[in-house]
Amino acid sequence: MTCETPLFQHCSVTNYGCDDEQKTIFKKSNGSMKGHLKPLLIQAKVNDIRVNKVLVDGDVDVNLMPWSLLMKIGKFDTDLKPHNIVLSNYEGKAGLSLGALQVNLTVGTVTISTSFMVVPSKANFNLLLGRK
Repeated sequence: MTCETPLFQHCSVTNYGCDDEQKTIFKKSNGSMKGHLKPLLIQAKVNDIRVNKVLVDGDVDVNLMPWSLLMKIGKFDTDLKPHNIVLSNYEGKAGLSLGALQVNLTVGTVTISTSFMVVPSKANFNLLLGRK
């Protein structure tokens, strides 16, 4: 293995009550690791309409649907229900939600009534499935 340029040089580690300063080096992934770094994208159906690029992320607390998909599944702004949930993005900034929408989500052979927060942003996915 070759030594890579460190991306992060120092971290503080607590070990049995003793603080220790240690050097840490994160190496760039090699070709064999690339499969583990890709997001999990699946296909699903929303109200019997096929949707590709469904991103699965277990660290997200809510399900998100970009507004652009709303019309594609035959729904309108008037179908959205108001809510008092405050969303925050990956930077921790408060985000805007246009409302909540309940749809039938089918993955494989399982269909479940699922709530989505509809957001006005453009995204690289058509749906984001979350829930810790």
